[in-house]
Amino acid sequence: MDANLYNNDHSIVRFNLLTSLLAQLNKNDENDTNFVIARYFLLNLTRIKNISIYKIAEDCYVSRSSVQRFIKSIGYDSFTQMKASLEEVIAHENAFIDYTDHAYYREYISDSINEMIEDIAKTTGGSDFKKLLNYFLKAENVVILTAEDSSYACKLFQQQVLTTGKLIRIITSASKNISLLETLKKDDLLLVCSVTGNFALAIDKQLDQIKARKCLITMNRTATFEKAYSFIYYLSNDIRISSRNIIAARNVYNNYGLNFFFDIFYHECYVAYSDKNKTPA
Repeated sequence: MDANLYNNDHSIVRFNLLTSLLAQLNKNDENDTNFVIARYFLLNLTRIKNISIYKIAEDCYVSRSSVQRFIKSIGYDSFTQMKASLEEVIAHENAFIDYTDHAYYREYISDSINEMIEDIAKTTGGSDFKKLLNYFLKAENVVILTAEDSSYACKLFQQQVLTTGKLIRIITSASKNISLLETLKKDDLLLVCSVTGNFALAIDKQLDQIKARKCLITMNRTATFEKAYSFIYYLSNDIRISSRNIIAARNVYNNYGLNFFFDIFYHECYVAYSDKNKTPA
């Protein structure tokens, strides 16, 4: 894989330290060295910047080289580079708190979801939705690229669309092997899903050599994306954020937007598939 995919402050596999650590926690046995180290980091996030790698190795009953191998396995070149991501992790944790810190949360979240549904439903009734659907249906191969914490909606869609005979693949920020991107051809579709635009900003310069048609689903209207993508689908007409910087933010679009969008998108895929396979009377 091109070294350019790894040598930036962020990359496809080095985007969100928190999700990378949680992925290690979820996929390994409790006695596994990676599990032990990941758990230690997660339970000491606010203290790690003041802890040496020797102390981590001692507390985890592993060698320093084991800690270094773990750090490299989640996409970081060094412990120092990983520690530089900690402020971003803490900012994201604070964003989760801000998201839920409402006195009348049930009413707030219900109203917010209803407004979001109406907003996204409007966008799916337009010509841009039809254009994206046409790209998807005609593409020989489709790969969805997204951050790990946004991948649930994409993975569910992957299962749904298989009912139409369309087999798609998904790469997330927790994926170890991203060499698939190099094999994509001009008739293929690379669909990047980044609601806030954070993940798309992180990988912006890394998609230059990808030959496939590159489309982006986002809410972020920064002009930064105009050169990287042949087509951009905006999830919202009502919310028009524009940021060239990665910011910690949570809202109902983060949590539910892609699920609702892909439900509608799958329905249209199914309708197109059914129409194509109708037996003439």
